[in-house]
Amino acid sequence: MSPWEFARLKAAREYGLKLPQANGKSASVGFCFGGAASFTLAANEPSLNAAVVYYGQSPTATTALSNIKAPVLGLYGGLMEDARIGNTIAPTEAAMKQLGKAYEPRIFEGAAHGFLRAQTGNNGANMKATQQAWPLTVAWIKKNAG
Repeated sequence: MSPWEFARLKAAREYGLKLPQANGKSASVGFCFGGAASFTLAANEPSLNAAVVYYGQSPTATTALSNIKAPVLGLYGGLMEDARIGNTIAPTEAAMKQLGKAYEPRIFEGAAHGFLRAQTGNNGANMKATQQAWPLTVAWIKKNAG
């Protein structure tokens, strides 16, 4: 993520925190590239309270992961259906565990990358993943930033 893109995310977060309805806590949710951006925001914004990553890659540098303070929920399609991202989950989980960071990956076997967008795909697996993942997202945000 470029510094310009990060600055935009940070500005959006700061704007949201100033709204009258705000409770002083914030969370990020992103999908694909946005999922990677959500993970990167967690690594670069120490006051973020929660992050949700849909089929996005984690930062690869251990130093970036070590900066994460917010708990991260990762929601991914099946390992066979999304090998490019799937191959990054176990190493990220191991690194986050070693660093003492909260990272909860969920893999929805049979579902494809982008399952929330393409809910009718993969013989019902995408819809099943969507039906399970979205309530997890809402619960994660309520628990950590509600």
